[in-house]
Amino acid sequence: MKFINLVPTSVIAILTVLAAATVMAQPPNKSQRMMSHLDKDGDNLVSVEEFEVPSRGRDRGRLASADRDGDGNVSRSEMQAQVDERTEQAIERFELADLNDDDFLTEEEIKMAAFSWLDRNNDGYIDAKELSMAQHTSRHQRPG
Repeated sequence: MKFINLVPTSVIAILTVLAAATVMAQPPNKSQRMMSHLDKDGDNLVSVEEFEVPSRGRDRGRLASADRDGDGNVSRSEMQAQVDERTEQAIERFELADLNDDDFLTEEEIKMAAFSWLDRNNDGYIDAKELSMAQHTSRHQRPG
């Protein structure tokens, strides 16, 4: 009888150990990777001296493209021109997605617009090459 009572307890203990091992074996998420990259002294805190502005990424590219005169700085007028350009592009994308011209986007219209953007050869299917192309095209380079 004592053996039968030990079985559930043993199973629970084994499952607990396995669950803990699984959690510890998980790869670090993006925040953890960023933290380990930035935290030079290993104190689990990032000081202003350790902090680095990302040298790549979508936002960094936007600032570089906003610098119209190439002086390494972004003026208010350059930033406003960038915002105006993005606004025009967003309006164009909205109008293309609004299939029934009712000035509203439904989930179905958004789905169709996204699918159409991915389906570069317009064959009604998305293949691996099209997905790869989409991954290498930033949002602000979308056609239309």
